[in-house]
Amino acid sequence: MNDFVRYQRRKDYIILLIIWLIALVIDRTWFLLDNSIPSYDQSAHLTTALHHYRIFQNFNIFSENWWLSLWQLTPSYRAPFLYICTVPFLMLFGRGYDQASLVNLLYTAMIILSVYHLGNFLFKNRKTSITASVFCLLFPILGIIRTDYLLDYGLTAIVIVTFTILTIWKDSYVGFLSWGLTLILGVGIGLILLTKPTGFIFILVPSIWTLISFIIKRKFIKLIQACLSLMIAWLICGFWYSLNWLTIITSALNANQVGKGEGDPSATTIAGWLFYPKIIPESVGFPILSVSIGILLVYLIKYKFTIDLTPISIHKSARIWLLATLLSSYIICTLGTNKDIRFILPCFPIISLILADLFNLIENIYFDRLRLATLVLSSILLLNNLFPLPLIQAWGGKHFPNNDGNEYPLGQVINKIIEKNIYLRSTLGVIPVSTSQVNEFTLDYFGALADFRVYGRKFTYNLSQAEEDLQYFSWYVIRDNEPNQLGNSGEIKRKLNSLVKSSTDLKLQGDWILPNGDKLRLYNRKNPYVVVQKISNSESVIRLEKVEISQQLILDKNNPVTYQITGSWDNLQNGILLLKWQNGQSSWDHDHAIGLGNLYCGIKCHPKGTFQVKESLATFIPKTLPVGKYKLSALYLDRRTNKATSLSIPDITVDVTDVGTAEKSPPLDLVTRTSQLAQELQQGKLNNIFAQIDNFNLYDPTQDYLKQIGFAANYHLQREPNNLNWRYTLVLSQVLQRQVPELIQNLIELTKYDAKNPYIYLYLAVVYLYNFQPAQAEQKLAIAEQLKPDIPELKTLRQVTNIMKFLPLIHF
Repeated sequence: MNDFVRYQRRKDYIILLIIWLIALVIDRTWFLLDNSIPSYDQSAHLTTALHHYRIFQNFNIFSENWWLSLWQLTPSYRAPFLYICTVPFLMLFGRGYDQASLVNLLYTAMIILSVYHLGNFLFKNRKTSITASVFCLLFPILGIIRTDYLLDYGLTAIVIVTFTILTIWKDSYVGFLSWGLTLILGVGIGLILLTKPTGFIFILVPSIWTLISFIIKRKFIKLIQACLSLMIAWLICGFWYSLNWLTIITSALNANQVGKGEGDPSATTIAGWLFYPKIIPESVGFPILSVSIGILLVYLIKYKFTIDLTPISIHKSARIWLLATLLSSYIICTLGTNKDIRFILPCFPIISLILADLFNLIENIYFDRLRLATLVLSSILLLNNLFPLPLIQAWGGKHFPNNDGNEYPLGQVINKIIEKNIYLRSTLGVIPVSTSQVNEFTLDYFGALADFRVYGRKFTYNLSQAEEDLQYFSWYVIRDNEPNQLGNSGEIKRKLNSLVKSSTDLKLQGDWILPNGDKLRLYNRKNPYVVVQKISNSESVIRLEKVEISQQLILDKNNPVTYQITGSWDNLQNGILLLKWQNGQSSWDHDHAIGLGNLYCGIKCHPKGTFQVKESLATFIPKTLPVGKYKLSALYLDRRTNKATSLSIPDITVDVTDVGTAEKSPPLDLVTRTSQLAQELQQGKLNNIFAQIDNFNLYDPTQDYLKQIGFAANYHLQREPNNLNWRYTLVLSQVLQRQVPELIQNLIELTKYDAKNPYIYLYLAVVYLYNFQPAQAEQKLAIAEQLKPDIPELKTLRQVTNIMKFLPLIHF
């Protein structure tokens, strides 16, 4: 590289820096003026980013459990990488919406630099390259997405970086640079897949085209490099996919059906194929599009009758490469049922290069003036899309800053809950409301901002389940004067509101006026199931001081019981009570975490002193137990050490009978509920199980009840390895936490103690398939078929097994 080229490159980088600084000024001015509440999707993304921020507070690169907990945070098609990218900005600048959006500046730099280098490589024309970078600043759609927090902008940045590397790598000579690009390409592909599983569609066809060209030209070294890139890509994203692949597929399929519900045009219609082309003009800006096409037309007319076709053929391969990439992405995206401009956002850097090439086809002073006027007009158009400036009519959607955030009392609602529950994590049941500012996602986001002390969850739409939801949530928010929506939805909302207002177990804790004049009302339980208070006692030893329970309990019923426990905060927060009511060889357990696992006052909150926890719960006595006298024994199990110590408790004996009526009681804890479902698991009855689990995960949004089961079950099974109820309960816990190695070991143990049960082998086969071990799955299916050949799922599982045999063995 000679001195002149170095000078030009430095000059170009200064121009690119200026472009990025202009983007910074525009975007940060927008956020400075904006005080709105994030809507549904934005709140969901921001909350997930905050949970990643939380897990990085205990960063441990060498801990397998830490990595497992990281990958488990995003089990759907919304992959974790962009949330991870946001974490440093949250750590450096704070945890708010504006601070999280700073990550977009990084993506903007990636897009501008990639487009510049891609243009330089393809067209050998720095003017075209810089023009394309400017277009990435001026496209209205990119300006709108930059002033938001969505995954699509980050995906766009990673896709264009990877596509640039792919383009340069495919034409590079085999050498040090080529091998370096191979490694970077593998990283890029891995990060695309770790950003959004469907992101690969934007480089799919160019990648296949490249591989085919290598095969035709017999470039075997390049093929080896391609294999190396794919191996590196899998090393980066494989752990997340191997853990979550099934939920990724199901959630992606469900998301793809959203378009049908929203009325998006199908790919079988002309409207479906015209959906994206119709919105391109407003997305890239009419001035840029019209002038670029106009220059192309003038260029074609100019050379139409000339014999010298050289000007037309220059950069032909580059143009075909870009057009093929763009058209293939358009076709694949159009085939999907769910359509939105955001879903083709990674195409716009490619579009910027194509339009920049057309924009600069003709070089003379008059066209230079036209280009300058176009850029000025496009700048005004961009500003008019982002700010309410009375300049010109803006084409397309406007994205103005909004200052109505202070008018919505969501922070006040969360603070009210925290004031009442200083030492407890709370779950807020959100009766479905009709605004983008007040819903379970936005309230969940504000709860996460408050040190994760409140979780917002949607109250059921199923009226038959409403009574159960009313039992399990302790806090509820409703909106007065719910709009009179037509159809079943509006009627259900009004009935749910009425249920909360009329419940004798709830009381109004506060109400706030919304901007439209409606009221937001907050209710909570008059007699909470868990109450925590600090007491003057300075003793830190855990004590089960009091147990209040009726002298006579009824079989096969929920019976109310109150436990009062005292001790230091850390011991209480990390403690599980192993409670056993025993009559000789007969007994039932009431194991659960102290405070049901909800003792929490912040990430780094560890208050000193002694605390008292009062739990008002219900205990369920299985109908298989004999009637008679049962005595309570209690152990304290420390989660930190797995050490169990005996608790000194009052002498408590109850009389269990099968006659009489049980007193009204709180709902059963989720450990007990899961234990009941384990009996259905043993019998192969799965239909009800996962519907119930979905509800449990609403009531306990941290899913701590699954961890409680793990601690309690492992303790009991060390002493009673043949306890089938605890084994099946542990299976459910391990399945839901995707603890594959532990689950396989537990199911293998079950084959020893419940060997004649065909469903164990069926479950074991499913787990082996999930873990990409079809040979082992085939063996277990054969055993299940011998024990019970009429199980309906056997045929399907055999077909899946046969298909997997032809796949590469992927096992971690």
